[in-house]
Amino acid sequence: MDVLKVFRERGKHLAWQRLDDDQVVGPASGTEIGVDQGYFIIRLSEVYLARSRTLWRKFYPVVHAWGATVTGQEHGLAAPTQLQQISGAGLDRVVTVNTRLIGPTPYRGGDVSLVAGLYAVPGDDAAQALVATISALTTLTGSAIPAGTIAKVVTDGVDKLLGLDKTTLRLGICDTFYPGNLLRTGFHVGLGADLAEVDFSRLWLRDGHLMKGPDPFAAKPYQDHDYVVVEVERREVREDWPGLPGMAKLQEQLEGIMKLAKATVAQKREKLAAVWPEVVQTLTSSPHLTTANAYFIAANIAADLKERLNAMEFDNPFEARSWSGDTQDPDPANIDLAALPDYYEFSEMSNVSEADMTAANLWA
Repeated sequence: MDVLKVFRERGKHLAWQRLDDDQVVGPASGTEIGVDQGYFIIRLSEVYLARSRTLWRKFYPVVHAWGATVTGQEHGLAAPTQLQQISGAGLDRVVTVNTRLIGPTPYRGGDVSLVAGLYAVPGDDAAQALVATISALTTLTGSAIPAGTIAKVVTDGVDKLLGLDKTTLRLGICDTFYPGNLLRTGFHVGLGADLAEVDFSRLWLRDGHLMKGPDPFAAKPYQDHDYVVVEVERREVREDWPGLPGMAKLQEQLEGIMKLAKATVAQKREKLAAVWPEVVQTLTSSPHLTTANAYFIAANIAADLKERLNAMEFDNPFEARSWSGDTQDPDPANIDLAALPDYYEFSEMSNVSEADMTAANLWA
């Protein structure tokens, strides 16, 4: 026996690869995310720990992701932390799927870096039950040895010897999307296995789950190694834009004009036209919005304000329109950007220019 083998171990190329589009059953993949043409979302599609227990200590998976673009950085975490507030027991039995890690982030071009780690975190500590048992036995036998001493010996001695009290990194990923590795929709698989041992041609994604077999329908759930499945998703619009920085102030500004008590509808229209360049600037300068999405939002805001002004001007007592969705607010002066309807299709914004968004064109 070569004793030195105990102190030597060859390095391994761990597996991290994008699944071919024809290996994905379900959502379409392969769409390129153009510069300032959409948002990307990095989502944890699925995570799996091949070994969730060592002796009496159970572990549950936690994925931490860090993304960097030319405009900033963002962190994401996928872990059953909400359940941990109730009980730390059974966290190894929580299913974590389809969890958003990063985004929606507008793609401004340049490199997009992704660093992610799959960690095994101790949970459901059965050692506590063991210590409690030893303490109870000590009390029953009347031993002079303090129960706390036994507990310390058990917990400190075993944990230090076997390292069971530490969170361990099972798989790390560091990848960069650039012209040679296009940022496009699809699924990436990271495996805690030697790349030379993985046959990616037998891996499939079906209904969001990683499968292994000759074809996607005869394949069985993959259980050979730890793994993460990361999805890159594309969106054209942000539904959460009313909650972005600066939007609350924008709503107050517009509502303040609409609620001017002594102003006529014509005067309100003039004031809206005067502040409109500032409105468009607020939207287009937001680092959280693409230009096309900003113009789309501006066009919908303008259409909504015009309709509200018409309602004020004609004061139709039979108008049954609700301006705030489910709240059934009949007052056209009450602005709620979160309930703003879409007056246009997003595809109509593809040829919209900055000149089309000027006050002269919109409020003439």
